[in-house]
Amino acid sequence: MEKPRMFTFAGRVIKNLFQKPATTQYPFEPVEYPERMRGHIRIEIENCITCGLCMRSCPSQAIRVDRKAGTWTIERFDCVQCGFCVATCPKKCLFMEKGYTEPDILKKSETFTKPKEEKKEAPVTDSGKPVMDAEKCVYCTLCAKKCPQEAIHVERKEKIWKLDEEKCVECGICAGACPKKAIELKG
Repeated sequence: MEKPRMFTFAGRVIKNLFQKPATTQYPFEPVEYPERMRGHIRIEIENCITCGLCMRSCPSQAIRVDRKAGTWTIERFDCVQCGFCVATCPKKCLFMEKGYTEPDILKKSETFTKPKEEKKEAPVTDSGKPVMDAEKCVYCTLCAKKCPQEAIHVERKEKIWKLDEEKCVECGICAGACPKKAIELKG
């Protein structure tokens, strides 16, 4: 004869009353994140040059950059924490931070605004507009190919190197790509 289901259920209840809980007591005990956890994206907006490389590299299109307004926006719900934006950022102002974003009932975005820069004497920095040294340049066109804004135009035969200062975001990728170190960033 088969055992009635009521006794099976009562046995499980009594067993569970005296066992240790299977879950942690969050928020009373701190969360221990797994070593390979991706986390979420964090930005240091004061170091951002709003070049838009992170936006163009994002496979889920969760990031929007408005260069004129100086804003960086992320749709946390759309972000898949792949880290492409972190790897692409030329100024290394994006980071993968351990932990989850706060849960919410609404799908919302976070917008960060660059602080307004005060006019000061030009500090020595690793940013500025690229300047080409004609004696070192071999007109290989690598700088033009690597420029994310297509701000550099090189004509190899005529030995012409032009910079569209309106398009240039001072990311420095062209200087890093130059095999002859013919490009310097001048602030």
